[in-house]
Amino acid sequence: MRGSHEFDTVEVEWIDHASIKLKDSDGFTVYVDPWSDIMDANKEYEKADVIISTHDHFDHFDKKAIQALKKRNTVLILTEQSEDDAPEEMDTKVIKPGTSVKAHGHRFKGVEAYNVDKFREPDTPFHPKGLCTGVIFELDGLKFYHASDTDPIDEMDKLADEEIDVAFMPAGGHYTMDQEEAIEAVKKVNPGKVVPIHYGYVDQTTADPEKFREDVERETGSEAVILED
Repeated sequence: MRGSHEFDTVEVEWIDHASIKLKDSDGFTVYVDPWSDIMDANKEYEKADVIISTHDHFDHFDKKAIQALKKRNTVLILTEQSEDDAPEEMDTKVIKPGTSVKAHGHRFKGVEAYNVDKFREPDTPFHPKGLCTGVIFELDGLKFYHASDTDPIDEMDKLADEEIDVAFMPAGGHYTMDQEEAIEAVKKVNPGKVVPIHYGYVDQTTADPEKFREDVERETGSEAVILED
């Protein structure tokens, strides 16, 4: 686990990379993009009420992590590319930008996430439009946004109207927006607080969290929260 923080009554852990665990005051537990490679093999993780996979890449849709975290009534929210690979016994709901799904009384809204200038090879983005889905949801009255693997995109301008309390933004570059681009995204979304993620574990994803904090607080109206112990 990289680090944890309490946002009002919601406990948030950044496990590492893009993996986030959230637990509200009733113990309702949500994991976003759990990945077994970064989970502590010696730790017993709380079981999930909801697991969200923002796209089908191995570090965001990992059946080993899903199997380890699921319980009898866990709902798996995933993109259509992963639907056929989901554990057969699980309740699954497909999410995509512009749609919402409900799980255990909570609403999960899909929003756009894609690369504009990060390419696997010429004209082939790592994350083309239609692959990833960012997710917005509420716990204990706080609105959270996990941006998934994305660059700053025009669609983020509309997210300021969502009045997001906490945004999880990739900041490591190469596959996603880098640190400077993440600041641009923060300006678009205007969350109350922003947590940088997706840096420091996978090769070619680096960030300076203290500089990120300084830049956010100098250039935006948001507060940066660095989840590193």
